[in-house]
Amino acid sequence: MRDADGGGGLAGQLVVLARRLRKAGIAVGPGDTLLGLRAAAAVGVGDPGRLACALRCCWCHAHADLDLFDRVFATWWGRPPSAPPASGVPTDGGVRLHPAVGGEGGPRDDLPPRARREHRLEPSADPGLRAVDFGHCSPAELTELAGAVAALATCAPERPGRRRRRGPHGSRIDWPGSQRLALRSGGEWLRLVRARPSVRRRPLLVLCDTSGSMERYTRILLRFCHALQQGPGGVETFVFSTRLNRVTHQLRDRDPSRALAAVGGAAPGWAGGTRIGDALHELLIRWGPRVLSHGPVTLVISDGWETGSPERLAAALQRLRRSSWRLVWCNPLMGDPDFAPVTQGMRAALPHVDLLHPVHTLDSLEQLVGVVERARHRRPLAQASLSGSARSGRAGPEPVGPPPGR
Repeated sequence: MRDADGGGGLAGQLVVLARRLRKAGIAVGPGDTLLGLRAAAAVGVGDPGRLACALRCCWCHAHADLDLFDRVFATWWGRPPSAPPASGVPTDGGVRLHPAVGGEGGPRDDLPPRARREHRLEPSADPGLRAVDFGHCSPAELTELAGAVAALATCAPERPGRRRRRGPHGSRIDWPGSQRLALRSGGEWLRLVRARPSVRRRPLLVLCDTSGSMERYTRILLRFCHALQQGPGGVETFVFSTRLNRVTHQLRDRDPSRALAAVGGAAPGWAGGTRIGDALHELLIRWGPRVLSHGPVTLVISDGWETGSPERLAAALQRLRRSSWRLVWCNPLMGDPDFAPVTQGMRAALPHVDLLHPVHTLDSLEQLVGVVERARHRRPLAQASLSGSARSGRAGPEPVGPPPGR
């Protein structure tokens, strides 16, 4: 492969593509991966159609795998395989590395291990679309952004576990483990065992508003929720307008079109009024013991147009925040330069959320993924006002301070 791409970069990117296909449900084994690398070296990377055809022959073992392969490949490449490549297509396969991990010169040494563990691929969508408000996009532009949204939402919050595992030199000494090792040598302490805390997944709870005021953003944001559901386990998704509906099972379908159609059938009252407080109270009473018992990271995606009682909304958010590790309110209207949290729903919610974040562009969704991934760290104080950067449509710095008493 070094001859095909001049530096071996394409080989690593094809390995990531094979990993994505395995997560999507296609059985791509190590032997298949090696065969696909040889096929890519034989056909070259100048024509995405020929490359997709070669990899399809090596990695698809059933007729049902073909459509799934085409969707994953289109996300990885940045355009459907049948479309001709644009002028000046790079020889590294039409994908570029995420700038956070050093797309130009490999992973950066100043990043945390989670960011350096692999090269994250970012779909080569039109850079001009990354900052365009979803509510102002044409259907064709929304279709192009949907693949990029699906590629962004492969994240899972983490939390330190109670168990410890063997760690490298420099980790803390595991005294019980060292003592057990000494018993094997007659009680002589010949070597110290070092260990570090294990890492477990923290649950993720997503509540998405599907009322009439959110109609311009509902489809693309539900595509984002679908991609979150396809990631690691521990994700619970609900939609609400006048009532709450659990759609976790519907969004587990790997086909996004079927999943969104199933969500529409399972959620009566679509594009109706908004009663956020009643929906949150139903969540706490009916689903609270199931989805809030392990301190999830909670995302509330709504514009805050509340037709019910704001006092009821504030009381529900106060209880929800006590049961959540982090409560993030995601508002798609923050893309408006004149945005201010003046609606009664936003005024009631603002004192009880940890962060107010925009979700109106692809860039803002990418920043939200980073917020979710950083949720392992200590819990911030509730933010009492909207930062200046958030008023301009950008996610501001997270509030800092000691964690509240629980």
